[in-house]
Amino acid sequence: MDKLIALYATLTSMVAAPRDKEEGQGTLEYVGIVIVAGILVTAIVTALGGGDTISSAITSGINKITSLGG
Repeated sequence: MDKLIALYATLTSMVAAPRDKEEGQGTLEYVGIVIVAGILVTAIVTALGGGDTISSAITSGINKITSLGG
């Protein structure tokens, strides 16, 4: 009978254990950093005067990437 109670307690604790709701959070933070870095680079290049050709190349690249999904 003790083994059944131990098994029940183990299964109950596994089911009732708080789940980690922060899965993927690190990935999301890295994506945010990459986006902010891209915005900063684009702003710096535009401010330095080479913005027309580089901005159009970056915009074209972003459009290519975003259009792959659909």
